[in-house]
Amino acid sequence: MLYVHFSGGKIVAFESVEELIKAARNGRSQKEFAELLGVDQSMVSKYERGKANPQLHVINRCMRLVHTAEGEAAPSAEQLAERVRVTLADPELGQVRSALSRLVDAFASEHAQTRTTGAAPQ
Repeated sequence: MLYVHFSGGKIVAFESVEELIKAARNGRSQKEFAELLGVDQSMVSKYERGKANPQLHVINRCMRLVHTAEGEAAPSAEQLAERVRVTLADPELGQVRSALSRLVDAFASEHAQTRTTGAAPQ
């Protein structure tokens, strides 16, 4: 799975959970980082070595940590959306914009189907 974040007007992609965890940890001790995530220190070690997959809330927290500077408050959804809009305005990112547009369209279609049929998308 690809984890993408926007930093300094550039898109940074992590190709693995291990990369994301290490970037979010940002020099913190495993113990300190585990406390931030609300998990045991042993789980941080397992995440970093690819021996365990973090739950969604852990991935979300890591993405927020990657998006914020030390001591900076976590950005709101609106602030993150604005960062995405500004970053994707770069003319060189046409393919990325196109791929994201198709992804959003697919999600919207699935959501509409779910609301219409009451069934979960396949």
